[in-house]
Amino acid sequence: MMKKRTLLKIIPLVLLFSIPLTATADKDKKSTAFDRVKGDLSVMVLGSGGPVATPAGRASASYLVFIDGVPKILMDAGGGAYKSLAMAGVNIKDLDIVLLSHLHLDHTGDLPSIIKTMYFHNSSYNLSQKPPAFPPGRTAPFRVFGPAANGVPFPPILGADEGVAQYPATSGYVHDHFDLNTGVERYLNVFSRAISGGIFNFEAHDISPNWMAYNPTTITPSGVDGLVIKAVAVNHGPVPALAFRIEYKGKSIVYSGDTSSRKTDMKGDPLKNGGNIIGISEGADLLIYDTALATDTPPKPSLNIFYNLHTTPSRIGEVAHKADVKKLLLSHITPLTEDKIPQVKRLIRAQGYTGKIKAAEDLQVINLSKHD
Repeated sequence: MMKKRTLLKIIPLVLLFSIPLTATADKDKKSTAFDRVKGDLSVMVLGSGGPVATPAGRASASYLVFIDGVPKILMDAGGGAYKSLAMAGVNIKDLDIVLLSHLHLDHTGDLPSIIKTMYFHNSSYNLSQKPPAFPPGRTAPFRVFGPAANGVPFPPILGADEGVAQYPATSGYVHDHFDLNTGVERYLNVFSRAISGGIFNFEAHDISPNWMAYNPTTITPSGVDGLVIKAVAVNHGPVPALAFRIEYKGKSIVYSGDTSSRKTDMKGDPLKNGGNIIGISEGADLLIYDTALATDTPPKPSLNIFYNLHTTPSRIGEVAHKADVKKLLLSHITPLTEDKIPQVKRLIRAQGYTGKIKAAEDLQVINLSKHD
């Protein structure tokens, strides 16, 4: 009888404290970047920075594209993108395509970690049970598209073997990571099965890096009617590099990757389509542009190399104006530009561009709808 009375006293106390705790938990639930994804076509900035770790805390270049609210395309995967993805609250089990603009570390460094997460997101693994011999999960390959090798050798002073190019083809890069027999991350072929994440499977495709000809390549996505992806070569000094265009339901996103201000070929003749970036950006609703430089001329000689590889603010303005893009997102922000965005915007406006300009921030979401 005593035990029953004690229990009757405890139950109201438990209910009293459990109700406000539940309400508090719901109230304190934090929204995520994924909660802001709406409509037909969206892009989430996973990394808005460049190759240098700075107190600004920007991850390196990476952008996740959503089709009807589903993350389908990853454009670059620079260092820090993995953490941004974790903070974003996105499940990437249905990721289809990875677009690599080029093979610099600040555009590729977190790719293996993101791919591993993709298989975890496909996993139905239960710690209390043994995984089946042939696990459920993903069977479709993830597909990686990027530049082919251009054969540019190292300077002789480095002593590299004759014929060794500075950059491999994207297919070589991907196979060197994931190939079942030779890849440095080859364990993922068995790990994906061990966690019931699916069958590890990939494709790697090379696209011509010849930036002296305007010859866009169409990439075919899987299972989405009306989605169009195009790639075209752009100049990034000796680095094979691409820009990308994504079109869906009447809206378009263009990503410049890293590209220089060059408008002439090796003979000094003007390039058709303004060095390709104008051609692929024509009429885009959103142009994400390499904003590594804050001035049109190098402030000191030691910075000349960066001006040979990246785009000046006035060139960004010229491209945006001539291509008649609706919105410009300044990204790949470096220590040279971090505190000079107003100056960059003024130089862009001076070229006649009147559309919207925003500086990218990590976990920023931009929604593009056919109704906009």
